Amino acid sequence: MERKEGSSMADKDDELDRLEEAEAERLDDEELERAARSERELEEVRDRRQLLDATAETTEAIRLAEADAGVARHRDLADAQRRQARSDRAHGNHLLDEAAAGPDEPGAAATAAAGRRYQRAADREERGAAYDDRVADRYAGGDVPVGREQAPASDAARRPAEPPEARKFIRKTKKREKQTGLRDVGLGD
Repeated sequence: MERKEGSSMADKDDELDRLEEAEAERLDDEELERAARSERELEEVRDRRQLLDATAETTEAIRLAEADAGVARHRDLADAQRRQARSDRAHGNHLLDEAAAGPDEPGAAATAAAGRRYQRAADREERGAAYDDRVADRYAGGDVPVGREQAPASDAARRPAEPPEARKFIRKTKKREKQTGLRDVGLGD
């Protein structure tokens, strides 16, 4: 009987050892699964951060490109307004000089009035140029380099520069199909 009890004890010990090994394997598997899950979560967090960083960099690049384009656009507008002001002022001075040269001639008062109108137009254009310069300075914000060596990124996404077109509102001729049959003139119903 001792043998049976000894063998049954050994069987119980073997059974306990197998249960402990199975439990240890299960715990190891759970630990590996937890480690893999946490590694996946860390990888997802890393990927999300990289995506957010890339999005932030892209957003910042777009903002800088738009600021550069805004600066360039308003500087161009200011330059055009200054040129127009210079032209208007010169034309106004010419008309005023012409009116002053012959004050008794017919139309001298109208010529002087036209000269003064051109002078006022020049003043208005200069104020517009100053405003556009201030807007360009606001776009630049002081921390954005205005004159970069590299072309602005906004130009890469847009169409290439095209020469200006004259603003003529001409209708294009439409091609008409000739009617080869008889025309209905509406005389009979």
